[in-house]
Amino acid sequence: MINTERFLGYDKDEYGGLSINVKEALIVAFLFDMTLFGMGSSRLKNLLNDLGIKIVTGGEWHEGSIRGVLINEKYKGDCHLQKTFTPENKRNQTRQNRGEVQSYYITDNHPAIVSADLWDQVQEERNRRKKERNIGSDGTAKYQNRYPLSGMLVCPYCGKNLRRRQVHKKRIQWWCSTYIEKGKQVCHGIRVEDTEVQKQSITKTTVIEEVELNGKKHYHYTSKAEFGNRCRQRPECAEAADGSILSGINRPRRTAIKL
Repeated sequence: MINTERFLGYDKDEYGGLSINVKEALIVAFLFDMTLFGMGSSRLKNLLNDLGIKIVTGGEWHEGSIRGVLINEKYKGDCHLQKTFTPENKRNQTRQNRGEVQSYYITDNHPAIVSADLWDQVQEERNRRKKERNIGSDGTAKYQNRYPLSGMLVCPYCGKNLRRRQVHKKRIQWWCSTYIEKGKQVCHGIRVEDTEVQKQSITKTTVIEEVELNGKKHYHYTSKAEFGNRCRQRPECAEAADGSILSGINRPRRTAIKL
């Protein structure tokens, strides 16, 4: 049972089987081709959104939705059944199947949008990029000590790690990974210049908060543990009504605001 309302590239035929949606299939083929030409998920996401092309549900593209297309075996005509399962007594939860229940892989199940060779080449290219960028083998976006501060900086809004990115004129910034993956609809996000972060003596997981003072942006650096305690004790905003900075009773000594 495949819900094509959330599945780009296919419709259901009169017998309930998968038939190719030609217009949507062009987008799928484009993503595979451009990946082999060297474009990453971030650039592809920006390109599709700039062109006004929507995902199958009508929303904007994110890096996760790009990857979801590129790793989906259905686009080469195969079908892997029960990749996820619902545990007993947990009707509203699904988990990735790691051998807990039987799964089945069916080849040549329906018409393919991309060839098996192209699909395999894209997987090899993605794996090559992972090794080059030292990304975890489990497919997550957790960088394994690629940079000294990797995994050390945390978004104050969603609690996810910040990722190092090269932006305009080769400047280096740290961005919220949720914002990168899913956009501002999911997390407001935070961006911090690497030059600012390097001024701090960060030796443990640190939450970075933005504060605007006299029209300029400044940052607070708080250990993750102390940030959690502060939020439980004082859930209100960390800025006084008159715009001044609240007392840093729960902040570490290294907190500094450049005026």
